[in-house]
Amino acid sequence: MARFLAEAGESVLVVDRGGIGAGASGRNGGFLFRQPAPWIAELLDEAIGWYRALEDEGPVPVDLCPWPMLLLAVEEAELAHARAYAAAVGGEEVDLREHSWLADDLAGGFLVEGGVTLDAMGATTAAAEAARRGGALFLLGCEGKRILVAGGRVSGLVADEGVIRCGRVVVATGPRLRFLLRTAGADLPVSSSRGWLLETGRVDPPPPYAIEQAAWPEQAEMAPLSLDPTLGEVAASAVNEPSLVSLLLGGRPAGHCLIGTSLARSLLEEPEGPGTVRRLAERAVRVAPHLAAVPVVASWSGRRAMTPDGLPVVGRVGDIEGLDVLGGLSSIGMLTAPGLARRLAEGDSGPFAAERLA
Repeated sequence: MARFLAEAGESVLVVDRGGIGAGASGRNGGFLFRQPAPWIAELLDEAIGWYRALEDEGPVPVDLCPWPMLLLAVEEAELAHARAYAAAVGGEEVDLREHSWLADDLAGGFLVEGGVTLDAMGATTAAAEAARRGGALFLLGCEGKRILVAGGRVSGLVADEGVIRCGRVVVATGPRLRFLLRTAGADLPVSSSRGWLLETGRVDPPPPYAIEQAAWPEQAEMAPLSLDPTLGEVAASAVNEPSLVSLLLGGRPAGHCLIGTSLARSLLEEPEGPGTVRRLAERAVRVAPHLAAVPVVASWSGRRAMTPDGLPVVGRVGDIEGLDVLGGLSSIGMLTAPGLARRLAEGDSGPFAAERLA
């Protein structure tokens, strides 16, 4: 986003309480695969082209690699959904008996071409370098505390380093988006969910494709699972258990695998529900029993931002001149962010405009 704004003629200062890629942007799985929703397919194509151009510019590698996805029905109950999903994205049914990497009792699978994998931290760092080349400046380890508004327009940002005078603030703080907006007297219903990943030791032989279990919902179906809990639900501890655990597995150039993924409503900065790690490991071993002997070297979680309708939110917020957002990207930020950032810089929010959530 910083690069697009700088190239559009804006003077850009990125204020970030962490470092480059310290949040989910640099710690996600880096899987960019086709999905049935047309708007996601359009943004995916743009993102792949953008990351490819970014890698060609250098100097930071992105490790962009074409990679097919195996849409997998582990149990018979998942087969109908897998077949419908595959039909929507051009997947072809495959005979799993020919794939010795997998268990021999899986219900069915469909190979989907046109996806890629990349190194999420590499891509985030490369994007930051591109923004710097475009003239953007960075203030890292500095948290924005309050948006200043005077006469119905943005007049500055209060941060750890002091007051930064400006006429425009773009809030792109992921699951914390609504809290900074509230300091300006605005609000958007952006809720938070948490997902977990495991990182393994070397896997030999490596998986021949990325694997996504057909139990994972489509984007519009994820929104109800991520809505903010009520006080009654919190009182009943209904927030503490994962609402969904589904397998997403992919190899990496160094020979290891990343294994996800899960979805649970999240109220805390600190990770909840470490039992999800066990359930992810169970899913992986169920699909590929030989993985049982592979070491797990790390596990971590990240928080995703989600709107009530599952669409991202882009552009001006309310009646405050100079107050914009880019958020609600959920689990598909890497494949939607480049196109959405371009829209923001061009002033074209389209179906993602914030006014729909008012």
